[in-house]
Amino acid sequence: MQKYSVKWEVHYYDPDIKLYTTDEMEADDLDTLFDELDKGIEEGQFTPENDVEMHDGDFNIEYVVIKTSDGEEVYRDEDYDG
Repeated sequence: MQKYSVKWEVHYYDPDIKLYTTDEMEADDLDTLFDELDKGIEEGQFTPENDVEMHDGDFNIEYVVIKTSDGEEVYRDEDYDG
């Protein structure tokens, strides 16, 4: 099992409100992690919105950066500007 650091973006529909939090996760490999993340988002298993300041209105969550346990960046969302 490989350990990964997953940075989440909680984006409220107000264009000025984007908040971030990080979770540590384990998976056999990066492809397996992507499968787990995508399925978990679809099924509502992840709740990074609970780890950031609450705002009124709807929001969207997505993972924007993934790093290995040794800090190597292995994924970056092309729209993430951080």
